[in-house]
Amino acid sequence: MIPREVIEQIKEKSNIVEVISEYVNLQKVGANYRGLCPFHTETSPSFYVNLSKNIYHCFGCGASGDVIKFVQEIENISYVEAIQRLASRVGIKVEFSEDDELRTLYYEFYKQVHEQYKLKLQDAQNVIEYLEKRGFSRRELSLYEFGFSPTSSNIPQMIASKMNIEKEKLNSFGFAYSDPFSGRITIPIRDDYGRVIAFGGRLVGDGMPKYINSQDTIVFKKSSILFMFDVAKEYMKGMDYAVICEGYFDALAFHRAGIKNVVATLGTALTKIHISKLKKHTLNIILAFDNDSAGVKATLRNIELLIPNGFNVVVAAFRQVKDADETFQKYGSQGLLNVLDSALSPELYVIEQNAKLFDLSNPNGVNSFLKLISRWEDVFSHNAKLLDSFNEKISELTGISKSKIGSAISLTKGSSNQKEPSVQNIHNVQNQKTNRRISSLPTLEDYLVYIYYNYPDFFKQLDFSPDLLEGNAREFFLIAKDLNDLEDQLSKDMMKMVKSSLDKIDVQIDENVLQSIKRELEIRKIDKRIAEIDALIEKSKNDDEKRILLKARIELVKQKAKIKRPSN
Repeated sequence: MIPREVIEQIKEKSNIVEVISEYVNLQKVGANYRGLCPFHTETSPSFYVNLSKNIYHCFGCGASGDVIKFVQEIENISYVEAIQRLASRVGIKVEFSEDDELRTLYYEFYKQVHEQYKLKLQDAQNVIEYLEKRGFSRRELSLYEFGFSPTSSNIPQMIASKMNIEKEKLNSFGFAYSDPFSGRITIPIRDDYGRVIAFGGRLVGDGMPKYINSQDTIVFKKSSILFMFDVAKEYMKGMDYAVICEGYFDALAFHRAGIKNVVATLGTALTKIHISKLKKHTLNIILAFDNDSAGVKATLRNIELLIPNGFNVVVAAFRQVKDADETFQKYGSQGLLNVLDSALSPELYVIEQNAKLFDLSNPNGVNSFLKLISRWEDVFSHNAKLLDSFNEKISELTGISKSKIGSAISLTKGSSNQKEPSVQNIHNVQNQKTNRRISSLPTLEDYLVYIYYNYPDFFKQLDFSPDLLEGNAREFFLIAKDLNDLEDQLSKDMMKMVKSSLDKIDVQIDENVLQSIKRELEIRKIDKRIAEIDALIEKSKNDDEKRILLKARIELVKQKAKIKRPSN
């Protein structure tokens, strides 16, 4: 590592105005310098440089930092390379640690292996023909730097020998006694600054596994690298959105179509490191994963990760074809643009995929559906518009009043330890939906009746007043004094109500369900009190009294919010 004091010395001796002036036409404005931002397109200058603080900041795109950060970003090089460049400029010698030297050796090794792979592709006419059949021109093969590792290749070992890299070190570089990419097309995987640090390998023709990546090494970590990010990052910032897909050829399809703000994960879901990296460039994401079970599962997982982290997400759904690569091959650039233009809002995608698993024409199907999607209420609660749309779509599918969806979902959250069905089932279960809509599903009242008859010990733990309830349930619990002879006191309508409640619910009641019901009862008590306060405020003509009532109302709203988000 470079000593901190050396870095500070380089920054102190580097005049930030002079450095930035080599790239940007700056004009002095008061104590600052101003110009057009080099990191995004603008017509009015919003890029400012402060010489006394030795920093820059753009009020248009948010780019900011010190002189090292500027050189790093403008030249698309690493932090260490930026320091080296500035150190040379101001005449400071930089001493590198053993770790820095090892990484430098790693980069050079991968550069040479990559060059050999590219040369071997030129001699492999059958591989070139295969790629041409997939639609790649000779220019594109050169542009995206495809390579080929021949059968029984020992290219990495030969280069390691030439560079005096011993076997132990070679193993830490991701190669041991053989070339894992032997017999495969190679695709270079680059770090954020364009240096080759790993490879992807694709079999020519059929076989398994079709794709492989380099193993994690001292430099390459799948959890932190996004394929094509080195190219896409500036387009993300300029266009203020990113497209994320799941394979090299999908990402390349978008780039070939001129859509260059696109990256791909490397066989993993998005990670916190990916999230942090994306956040620096945009908060708007289009997920464009395959439409098979693995792709759907990855999409759902990524929605669940992105939205709580403040991202705006939509989903590009491939309905006629499997993925972006196939779309581009069949329909060209316009086909991909059409897919992006018709992207689904995340809550609609989640509901669409989960609804396929159930027959929503009967109460049990609806109840099971609600159990499965209950966790998504918490995800979409981070965005009021998404949550409102989420409830509205569920209401549309089930015929239940939108205002009651939240309560219905809340009651199902602890009702079972049912595991989420495999996403594969979404593609295997036939759609059994009919045009019939459900007129009702288990409400709080239904659960109370069900527990009253089936779980008397649990019922004794519930403290509520019948005036909190709606419909016939209010009358039912006013006369419910003795479990053994209650039926004799019920009218036909009341008996019908009881039967309906018992028919709707077929779950085991446990402590989790009981706690959900207690929370709903508390919420109803609070809602009742809020309504009473609202009525008093409406009638009151005294300002002091109104302030006291409003304060009480705010406290009740806070209590309600706290109840709705119980701690784990």
